[in-house]
Amino acid sequence: MTFRPTEMTIVTDDNTASPAGERAEVAVERALAVVLKDASGLGDLLDALSRSRLWLPLPDDGRPVTDGSAVDLPTVTHQGREYVPAFTSAARLRASVPRPRTAVPVVHVPAPVAPHAVVPTGVLAGRLPAGVGIALNPGLGESVAIGPDDVAYLAVAPEARAAGRIEVGPPPVPLDGLLGAIRYGLLGVAAASQAAAAWLSVRFAGEGLVISVTLDDPKDAGAQDAVIRVLEQAALAAPQHPGFPVDVTFPGEGEPDPVDEWVSACGVPFYRRA
Repeated sequence: MTFRPTEMTIVTDDNTASPAGERAEVAVERALAVVLKDASGLGDLLDALSRSRLWLPLPDDGRPVTDGSAVDLPTVTHQGREYVPAFTSAARLRASVPRPRTAVPVVHVPAPVAPHAVVPTGVLAGRLPAGVGIALNPGLGESVAIGPDDVAYLAVAPEARAAGRIEVGPPPVPLDGLLGAIRYGLLGVAAASQAAAAWLSVRFAGEGLVISVTLDDPKDAGAQDAVIRVLEQAALAAPQHPGFPVDVTFPGEGEPDPVDEWVSACGVPFYRRA
């Protein structure tokens, strides 16, 4: 795979010192340890990677690693998909290189330094072809495959990436029974003027139903508690457990969030006070 060397550092000798990226690399290692135990932490790993750099092994066949205009990156295939090998630190890159054997076991022989490039993760992600992933620390115990969709996520600007993690829309399935029970319960909450339903999806975190209830006073704690009890009773009264989390928001209680904005622009109230 050909990669233009702009914004990358080509290294053919030791490159263990990395003071500029040391703090970012620590954050990556911490997030990597979490995601190896719990895949739901992938979002935090991607965010940490976006602020860090990656060490890319280059062909080590004795020929120049670049002609000055392009670099050939090796790839590996996993489950029919192409990945670019990358390491989260110089130490992990060194650990992937076999140490030469010695006849004297007590003699420490350091692993040879493989030619490699150091590149910001976002730069790499933005220049990989569609459909290509990143194999993070391949061959080591702390290895994670970053799929093409997540590579595309790494390629966008941080502010756009944060916004892209959240999607709000209508519920994907009919909820007549649950919403009907909530509507009936809200009849007993005098301070509730209307209610609408929204479906919130947060990438890497999950999705669920959010009920937006407009109160005469959005900060009225007593009215909020009454609405929460209505939702709890409606969920318990449902013939089957909804199978997804149900939350509530009160527009005007704080700064508008994505749910507030969607409900204001697109939401259709399922309850209005008479």
